[in-house]
Amino acid sequence: MAAPLPLERWLPLVGSFRGYDATAARRDGVAALTVALFTIPQGMAYALIAGMPPSAGIWSAVAASILGAAFGSSEFLMNGPTNAMSVLLAANAAAFASRGDAIGAIVLLTFLIGAMQLLAALLRLGSFTRFVSEPVLTGFTAGAGLYIAANQLPALLGLDRSSMVQTVAGWKPPGNVVFDLTRTILSLGHTNRASLATGAATFGIVRGLQWLERQRGQRVPAPFLAILIVTLAVWALGLGDPEAGASKLKLVRDIEPLRRALPELVRPRADLHDLQALLGPAIAIGLLGAVEAIAIGKALAARVGHAFDANRQLVGEGMCNLGAGLVGGFASSGSFTRSAVNFEAGAATRLSCIFSGVLVLVIMLLFAPGANYVPITALAGTLIHIGLKLVNVGRLRATIKTTVADRTVLLTTFAGTMLFEHLQYALFAGIGVAIFQALRRAEGFKLALMEEGPDGTLLWKAELPERSPEIIAIALQGELFFAAAETLERRLRSVLDGGARFIVLRLTHAYNLDATCAEVFAQLAREARARRGRLLLSGVRPGLYGTLERAGVLEQIGLDAVFASEPELIASTRRAIAYAHELAASAPTGS
Repeated sequence: MAAPLPLERWLPLVGSFRGYDATAARRDGVAALTVALFTIPQGMAYALIAGMPPSAGIWSAVAASILGAAFGSSEFLMNGPTNAMSVLLAANAAAFASRGDAIGAIVLLTFLIGAMQLLAALLRLGSFTRFVSEPVLTGFTAGAGLYIAANQLPALLGLDRSSMVQTVAGWKPPGNVVFDLTRTILSLGHTNRASLATGAATFGIVRGLQWLERQRGQRVPAPFLAILIVTLAVWALGLGDPEAGASKLKLVRDIEPLRRALPELVRPRADLHDLQALLGPAIAIGLLGAVEAIAIGKALAARVGHAFDANRQLVGEGMCNLGAGLVGGFASSGSFTRSAVNFEAGAATRLSCIFSGVLVLVIMLLFAPGANYVPITALAGTLIHIGLKLVNVGRLRATIKTTVADRTVLLTTFAGTMLFEHLQYALFAGIGVAIFQALRRAEGFKLALMEEGPDGTLLWKAELPERSPEIIAIALQGELFFAAAETLERRLRSVLDGGARFIVLRLTHAYNLDATCAEVFAQLAREARARRGRLLLSGVRPGLYGTLERAGVLEQIGLDAVFASEPELIASTRRAIAYAHELAASAPTGS
């Protein structure tokens, strides 16, 4: 029997049981086990970045994956500890430590983030996440990757942070990526060779397994297998025992032993001073977490044609962080890696996320003592691999080449992650620069129908029809920057949904195209091809053509579908419409 609509509105999980059968359960079970094997090492590793014990990463993953799936909008989004969220927590570690109870402060911060995300959902602020542009995310992600690598390098080298060089030429520099890396280099004389060899071996095994994965075209839980292999080797060689002397490796049990026990429930305690100190970090981390989750959820929903509600996803993020705080965990969000693994492993419904959380809990209750022997340097090797993979050189190069505005935002955000002690300032700086630039050219855009008259002339109409003809010509006028991207995508997609297969988009009076709107054209082109149609661009000026080329979307649109601007008014649009008729004749619906 179908669930009552009000219940499903508050708890989307209920809808997943409608029509659920053995085939869907088998697909969800396989995907859940695959993701669980990725989650365990990642959760422990991200906990170390955030300054929390390894067990906190496990409990955060369990609570976040179950509650995020139960209350969120996405069917495939895996919530849990992520690199970006952990990095932001680590960047505020000094402020937390000064409170006297760093772990308690992080747990309190997690509750505060969850409450703020629920408040944002109540106020229906989900749509405002579109103002965090692609260059901001690209710059922050690359910077976070280098932060992770620099942060974990001392652990890989076996350096005790308290014994590392603290001053440079008699000056104590601030804590940021540049100076942290400098201090590590100046401390290389104290390197533990066994630790370096173990961490490097883990890094090499992960890279090797992922190379094998690409060759075979089949997903492999590379971090899990690498840590398992290295842990067995360290145990066999006795490198974790006190008898190893100077070569002894620090193990998980040396930080906090994992036990076969459920986590204890935590009740947050705070005063006004605590709330004031944590408000800034809570806003930044909560915003980044919401943007991460909504971006991944929208991308996965688009791939399968599911509806996605950003405000509903904010509810899921708020609940997953309240749940993580309740079990003594730390702030979580949607994971790029684990969500992709879940989707590609064949998950059918959001129950795969819930099954995965339960499996992680079961595995840890059964095998927790074994996890105590995992070397910290092995987790560091895995995290350095993850951090370096976040630095997408191709994406950075494409964004830098797109427009001056995109380049300015990206470099501002990236430089902030390298130089600011608290990384939320880098995020705020990037968003601030992006919004400032947007306000300077916030005239918006207009869409007008260009309809062929009986005598072949093109008649302009201000409103687009609800039901579109198979071939439709539209004039796009105005500014095309990231804040307009979501509205532009929605309006053009409605034209496809209205019956159009071939869209001719006249861009003669469209200006300042950036990377985010260029991606909208690419997405629309893919959607049109899926419906046996095409997107065709006419009136394309040289500067606009260069932006499309540098953004890397021309191949997806097709060079044959791009018509350069001509001296004669609307000549290129007429040629594009004629070509659309030729394509329609050769690819009729249903052929």
